Parts: sequence; structure tokens; C-alpha cells
Amino acid sequence: MPETLTGQTTSPVAVPALPAGPLAWQRTSVIGTELVIAREQCAQGTAVVTGAVPFSLGWHAELDEGSRVRELSVSCRGDGWSRSLQMHHTGGEWVIRGDESEPAPPEIDPEAVPRLTDSPIFVSWAIRRLGLHAEPGPVSVPSVRVLVPSLDLVAGTATYHMVSPNRLRITGEGPAATYEIDNAGLVSYQPGNLRLAR
Repeated sequence: MPETLTGQTTSPVAVPALPAGPLAWQRTSVIGTELVIAREQCAQGTAVVTGAVPFSLGWHAELDEGSRVRELSVSCRGDGWSRSLQMHHTGGEWVIRGDESEPAPPEIDPEAVPRLTDSPIFVSWAIRRLGLHAEPGPVSVPSVRVLVPSLDLVAGTATYHMVSPNRLRITGEGPAATYEIDNAGLVSYQPGNLRLAR
């Protein structure tokens, strides 16, 4: 059975700090690229993606020393439309602000691990926050996933399983996904979807 970490404090995984500076991931399912400028406790990303609904995406995140996302601002634009979302952790709860026309956000667990869909740096932060490695087996945690390009929120429980030192599988509140992880803790490849281009 997966271990549940709801409400518990976890330590960052014992790996070197994630590389600072520019990182880039190339989409393999559609034409698209995400560029991330990362620092120790903040990062910003920009993506341009084609497909059925072409869009551009910009985001900014603030983290604490344990790689917990504490603030996230996201904006998304397409042909004739735009959306925005802000998430802020007060220490006791998540405060969500979005476009006035959007429905009320779901109830989000205060310990939820945020993940911006198809933005691999959020997976790397989750690995560090949860202290994941191959030995203990699956770990289940409250989760909130930001869908793109809609910026809708999906709250639930996600199970993270390091099936080997360099392979992570996530199941739960969305489609199951498998990621290849490099020795620095970065997502290097997601079959059929993206790869690290640096």
C-alpha cells in the first residue's frame, strides 16, 4: 500500500540542488517548447504550444527551502482569448484567484502538491519536496493540478512511485504518467510527450 504523507513534514531528497539558469523542454506530441529560468527559490517559465488549441503560457513560482511551491501565477493566451490564475499559500490554506467568469475553485488540501500540466520542473520540485527515492515504494499525497490551456484546477490525491532511481510514475488525479529522471533530479523524458533539451 502507498504511504500517505498528508499533513506530515518531509525532507528534500538528498540530491544536489536543481540546476539554476535556463532549462528547456521540447514537446514531442505537438510542436512546442517551454523555457524555464530557475533560481533557488523562484522560477519563471514561458511556453508556446501548437495543436488543436494553439496557446502561449507564462508562469512565475515562488518556493520555500523545502521545494514547496508557495505562490504560483499563470497566464494563458490564444486566438481571441486569455485566462489567468493566481495561487498563494498562506501557511494554513491555498488562496485562489482567477478570472471573474470562471467557476469557483475546488476545495484544495492545505498540503496539496501543485503541478502545472506538462511543465516538468513541477515534477522535479515534487520529487525534492517529498524526498522520493526508490526504496520506500509509492507515496500518496494531496495534489492540485493546473490544466492547460483552460487553467482549471483538479484536486485529489496523487501517488508518486520511484520505480527505479531514474524512473518516476505518477497516478491518481489525472492520467497515469511515467517520467525519466536524470541524476540532477530533472525530468529528462516523458514518453510520447516531452524531452529535456537544455
